[in-house]
Amino acid sequence: METVYFKELADYLRHGREIEFSYKDRQYSITNHSGKWHLCDDTDHVLLKTLCSFEEKEILVSEIGAHIIDGLTIGQIFDGQLYDKDSLRIL
Repeated sequence: METVYFKELADYLRHGREIEFSYKDRQYSITNHSGKWHLCDDTDHVLLKTLCSFEEKEILVSEIGAHIIDGLTIGQIFDGQLYDKDSLRIL
């Protein structure tokens, strides 16, 4: 997959796309279910956070950009190209 920075990731989310990626050998997903957006640790099958309702795309982008995983925000992970590029799926 092409290089995706947080700005592009945010645009995908604004269009209602779900995201899967891995960082430091852990798999994560940003998905919608039952009218809500969720951030999950798919390695351990754990819901990390219910983010907002499906329609609240700007809140979703803000929450995802600021959420911290292992000391870095998801925004920093994507802007620093620290995620596993082969794992990125835009659904």
